[in-house]
Amino acid sequence: MKKITNQLKAFFADEKGAETVEWVMIAAVLAGIIAVAFWQTLSTGVNGAIGTITTNMATAATPGG
Repeated sequence: MKKITNQLKAFFADEKGAETVEWVMIAAVLAGIIAVAFWQTLSTGVNGAIGTITTNMATAATPGG
C-alpha cells in the first residue's frame, strides 16, 4: 500500500500528472453539464435500450425463440 501511495504522490507532484488530473476533472464537469442539459434525450435513449434488451432477453428465453 505504501508503494502505491508513494507512486500517487510522485504522480501528483509531477506537473504532467497534476495537469492530467485537472483535465479529467474538467471532462467530468463537462459530462455532468451535458447530462443535465440533455437529460430528456439521454433518459429516452437509455429507456429505449433497456426495453430492447428486455425484449430480446424475453424472446431468447422463450422456447423456439
